[in-house]
Amino acid sequence: MSRMVGKVALVTGAAAGIGRAVALRFAEEGAQVVAVDLNVFELEPAGAARDVGGSLESRGCDVSEPVAVQALLDHVQARYGRLDVLVNNAGIGPRERVPTHAVALEDWDRVIGVNQRGAFLMMKYSLPAMMSSGGGSIINVASVGAFSATCNAIAYLASKGALLMMTRAAALEYREHRIRVNAICPGMTRTSIFDEVSEEGMAALLARTSARMIEPHEVASLALFLGGDESTGITGTMQVIDDGRTAGV
Repeated sequence: MSRMVGKVALVTGAAAGIGRAVALRFAEEGAQVVAVDLNVFELEPAGAARDVGGSLESRGCDVSEPVAVQALLDHVQARYGRLDVLVNNAGIGPRERVPTHAVALEDWDRVIGVNQRGAFLMMKYSLPAMMSSGGGSIINVASVGAFSATCNAIAYLASKGALLMMTRAAALEYREHRIRVNAICPGMTRTSIFDEVSEEGMAALLARTSARMIEPHEVASLALFLGGDESTGITGTMQVIDDGRTAGV
């Protein structure tokens, strides 16, 4: 329970789901975690986290706004003096699942703004802090939808596909700075993105394959490995976690 001792980690989209699981797991392993979402929220570390020096701080930030992101990184530098791990998890889906010609421009801009522009801004303003810290790890939470398309989700799929190439480009650019950049591509994961899907809709989604849903804590375990010192040779990769859902794709 001490694989992140001494590290400062920034986790976006941390109010629920994968982000929440990652933030809590990092703190339990000794990291000082800045947990970020659109609005300030409550997130308390377990006693095990405090036993190894882990901590959690909740911050509100719109990751699609450069001024807000810069202010967030200024705060991290001022309070903690370094940044070792960034988990770019903030992401949203479309308000309506419709074919491409019916997508509202404001919905396209909204999804791309958070999922792609937001991830770019977080990397842009985090990288200088990591370079001054002597290195680090960036983990971009993409999706199996980055390489396996479905109907009626073009903005979401485009944003996650772009995130993979952003991961590879940054991995090459910052290798000499000892900064690793990897992507996690979860399959269907038990998060709030499915809250509004009907029972019939969920049954249809799950019927496509025998693969089960992934739990957020499983993704957190993969993020822990990529953010820690056991994965120092891994950069520019796409780590799929989907119970074999896309093995035949």
